[in-house]
Amino acid sequence: MRVFLDTNVILDLLLERDGFEDGVAILQMNDDGKITTCISALTVMNVAFVYKKTVGNSLIVPNVKQLVSLMEVIPLDSDIIEKSIYLDGKDYEDIVQYVSAVKGGCDCIISRNTKHFHISSGLAGDFPRIPVYTPGGFLYK
Repeated sequence: MRVFLDTNVILDLLLERDGFEDGVAILQMNDDGKITTCISALTVMNVAFVYKKTVGNSLIVPNVKQLVSLMEVIPLDSDIIEKSIYLDGKDYEDIVQYVSAVKGGCDCIISRNTKHFHISSGLAGDFPRIPVYTPGGFLYK
């Protein structure tokens, strides 16, 4: 099973924010070979940005290196951007994440902001649907 992790789940893990333990359990499933965790290249950039503002430059490189060594990074390309433009949703960044997950062949998305992933086809016509879970919802489904 291929599982896409939203940026907020990654930041919870790295910054040990409330609920990060569920993220740890998901990463353990990855380490045990039960799932493959995926993130978008956009997530890598967002993590670097947040780290620079909250933790400082010195931790950006080692943490980003660790992040990309643990997960498959789905490239952000013009096809993803183009498809994202034609979908309707609450948050454009989350639409880009959704399209990245679909293009990366992911079976589901894990996010703390599941409401942001109520995406409709808009001008895109038929677009594949994949379920979105909270970290706890995924672990206990």
